Amino acid sequence: MLNDEHLNAIPFKKENTFCFDSESFRYLAARKSRIDFDEYQKQEYFNSWNISVKESMRLLNFIQRCEQYRLEEWLSPRKAALDIAMLALPLMETLRLIIYNAKLAEAKSIANQVVLNSNPIAIDLCTRCAQTNIVELGPFWYMQYRPPVLRTDTSQHRHCPTDGKHFFIESIVTYELIGLPAGLKVEQWQSSFRNFLFKCDRLVHYLRQQKLPVQNDPFQAILERFLEEEQEISQIRNIDSTANRRLCEVLNSIKRIRQENSQQLFVANENLSIYELYQIIDELTAIQTVKKQVDIIKTSR
Repeated sequence: MLNDEHLNAIPFKKENTFCFDSESFRYLAARKSRIDFDEYQKQEYFNSWNISVKESMRLLNFIQRCEQYRLEEWLSPRKAALDIAMLALPLMETLRLIIYNAKLAEAKSIANQVVLNSNPIAIDLCTRCAQTNIVELGPFWYMQYRPPVLRTDTSQHRHCPTDGKHFFIESIVTYELIGLPAGLKVEQWQSSFRNFLFKCDRLVHYLRQQKLPVQNDPFQAILERFLEEEQEISQIRNIDSTANRRLCEVLNSIKRIRQENSQQLFVANENLSIYELYQIIDELTAIQTVKKQVDIIKTSR
């Protein structure tokens, strides 16, 4: 039967097969329910317990002797696509955070930095049905998604179209200006922006190569939404949106930069193994702002 399942020739032998008798556990449950047994039955259960203890020790000893297997051998392109989809919004929010701080550095506001916070959300929500507030962030303004207050809001997401123009919100992200220097110069922020975006595009390049029946660029809709938010902010009267216009210039340049990245990866004929892909994913997930959002998303799920 195991051979039919193609499980990498897993052997079925005494040394890797373990038997745990349920009689001893049933005995404990029965005693807790105040069921009495005669001496013969007690001895049978005692023997059963000893057998299970010996098997437990044999199992633990077997595990200690096992060779460590390579996790990447059990990974798949499909799982990678799902992991990248989960990372899409945390990565793009982190990219926007880098842009905020780069613009602060350009404005010589080196005594301050923007930080990102993430909070869990308990209901289904997307960028179409979520309510928003326009929030001041130092010289910037940004659109903050607001968790619903009324219970009636919980059913709104069911009516949202799945047209690819809206994306699922699994955490409420907020930005905050704090009075601590980030410690990076303008050139360092710009380099960080370029390197971060290039790593994201390497993930997209992998998805396109695999030709999976999933969205092969999970970042595009998010970046387009960022631009739509900036457009809405620019139309609000009685606020100074000068800093946002500079932010918007960078967001508009991302399309060109991504095209250049895509061309570079195509010419280089980069063909990542699943192991190399997860090295990039692990590097990105280790970034504190990304990790913070991913942890919240997992909590929400």
